[in-house]
Amino acid sequence: MNRKNWDNLVVHNPMLIEIQRFRRRFLSFSGHNAMNSAVLALTLVCYAGLVLVVISGRGEIPPVAIVIFQTALFTFFAPGMLHGAIAGERERRSWDLLLVAPVSKAQIVAGKFIGALTALGTGAALFFLPVIISAAMYRHTNWYNLFLAEMVSLSFTLAVCAFTILISARVKRPFMALGATLGTLSMALLVLPMLIGVMIAGAGTGFQDATLVFHPFYVLAQIYSMDSNSYYAEQIMSKPLWGWPQIITYTAVGAILVVWSAKTLNFAENEVKFLPGGKKDA
Repeated sequence: MNRKNWDNLVVHNPMLIEIQRFRRRFLSFSGHNAMNSAVLALTLVCYAGLVLVVISGRGEIPPVAIVIFQTALFTFFAPGMLHGAIAGERERRSWDLLLVAPVSKAQIVAGKFIGALTALGTGAALFFLPVIISAAMYRHTNWYNLFLAEMVSLSFTLAVCAFTILISARVKRPFMALGATLGTLSMALLVLPMLIGVMIAGAGTGFQDATLVFHPFYVLAQIYSMDSNSYYAEQIMSKPLWGWPQIITYTAVGAILVVWSAKTLNFAENEVKFLPGGKKDA
């Protein structure tokens, strides 16, 4: 990305107003939606409970386990925040305003994506406190492994956000986007691993590692094992299989999906395509 593209998409992008919209909707009690305020209040209560549990655990809670919990929450919160990013504009009939606004397709997608990352980044910052408390008290903490686990969690969340925007750009109703995103994630993270587990039962650990090498929770479980079992850690630390390969892959997939969303974004409501190059505008 050259300096001009960076300025257009990040520095001087009018769609960065989405950051304020996400902040008002998900991180503020001043919004008009009472449901969002109630959800935020409940989230803060649960967060306070998590911090108290970690403190009362007295070093018995592994920090990577908290990162796994964080990843599970983000996997469902990201589609919840972004499923209406573009499909919601169509449903509210505000999409027509973007037709005459001086913004490009790439700026629309980038603004929505950065706004969501800002909200999720706030959540990651909140999780930083219980993770650090647990890491400081846990007797087997390996700070490098903890860093890898956190990066796996955040990079996978980035990929989920990008995938949700792609689906939202391709459908006309937010509910359809949410259902398609959660359905796909459920298939990839729950159903397929269960089927694979049944088919490869007894095939050996190496084959299982190869088939689940990009499953985020399996990867985090391997990193967790490095800290919880010193003998097992010695066996797998010699294999550079867990951590950086997944981080790089998730980040690359996220970038590809964001570019794909911008390239295939159409403005008309009568035709929606996943592949670019159509003769009609959408």
